[in-house]
Amino acid sequence: MNKLSVIFLIAIISLSACNKKESDFVSSLVENNKKQQSVHFKLTQKHYYSNGEDTTTTPYEVWVVRDSNDSLRNGYIWVDNNYRPYNMVYEMGDFYLSIPPKKTSILYPNFSDNIISNVDWIDIFLNPETFQAQIKDSLNKVLISDTLYNEVECSKIVINFPVNKKGASTSHTYLISKQKNTPLWAMMKLVTKDYTYFDELYFTNFEFNTVNQASLKEKHKEIIAANPIERGGDNSEISRLESMLHIGDDAPMFDGSFYSDEQEFKLNDYLGKNIIIVDFWYTHCPPCVKAMPALSALYEKHKDKGLKVFGLNSVDNQAHSLDNLSKFLKKRKTSYDIIMIQPEVDMMYKVNGYPTMYIIDKEGKIAFAEIGYDEQKFAEFVNKVEELLEE
Repeated sequence: MNKLSVIFLIAIISLSACNKKESDFVSSLVENNKKQQSVHFKLTQKHYYSNGEDTTTTPYEVWVVRDSNDSLRNGYIWVDNNYRPYNMVYEMGDFYLSIPPKKTSILYPNFSDNIISNVDWIDIFLNPETFQAQIKDSLNKVLISDTLYNEVECSKIVINFPVNKKGASTSHTYLISKQKNTPLWAMMKLVTKDYTYFDELYFTNFEFNTVNQASLKEKHKEIIAANPIERGGDNSEISRLESMLHIGDDAPMFDGSFYSDEQEFKLNDYLGKNIIIVDFWYTHCPPCVKAMPALSALYEKHKDKGLKVFGLNSVDNQAHSLDNLSKFLKKRKTSYDIIMIQPEVDMMYKVNGYPTMYIIDKEGKIAFAEIGYDEQKFAEFVNKVEELLEE
């Protein structure tokens, strides 16, 4: 056997040993998770765009208990997002977005979407076999290696998914403690032709088998009782648009205050002579942030023709979040006015997702409604604004 053949054989043997070692770790990870009845942990989410101006950071606390009677997710889930503040509750196929400032909860039945993020570990804990299936899927390109993270020995798992029909590619990366079989860090990365979106999660304080199912179910009841269900939905964009104000509806009148100088704001003062855009947004909302430059550009282009744009914010209008709002706005040049409002205004305008944008015509009627933000949909929004300005 020549020297080249020997080297090649050694490489094959080493690779086989490495693959077996990696496979053993994933199997151990799956089996360890299956043995645990519940998990409680904290995480901090940071998400940002490659062409954006800053990083949005949101803290969460998570409680999860297994229940084999739930065929959709295999458990009960409670996520507390104190910043907004929201509670996210899942049980037996139903997802409740509970919003204490509004004293209401929105019900989404048969909810199978991720609770926080594609890499939030909740569904991996409840159904670890699906994680193993992703790694074994021949269509995915998987890389597993050893690494150190904050001086902790970890396995780094990178799952590269196939490019979709629009040419976008997605990857999930996890750094998992070898000793504790828990994630320390994870990232979802979405690459499109226009931008790259990053969603990072930092995990801490993992505790297994400390959450009691009966107590968690009782907490669910308590949250929903304090915030009764106002309306339901199937979480599709069409369903959410149908639950909003419709074209031709009277725009509800409301008061607020200008963020810049705390002077009183009254929507009624601008009716009759302006085309008005109201944009419901908050700082920890990536599509809200992405929409701001486009709204600023639209306002600058048409403000002399009678266009008014108001960014309405009830989420950051609280003592513990106003400081973050100040830092946020100092980092960007927003050309239009930010108006601080109470959560009741969001309810009047039937806001069920962010950003929510309405165009109000000179007669005070809703002329267009939009939820979320992407460039293609916003082009239709701009066309409607320009059409109304020319009338």
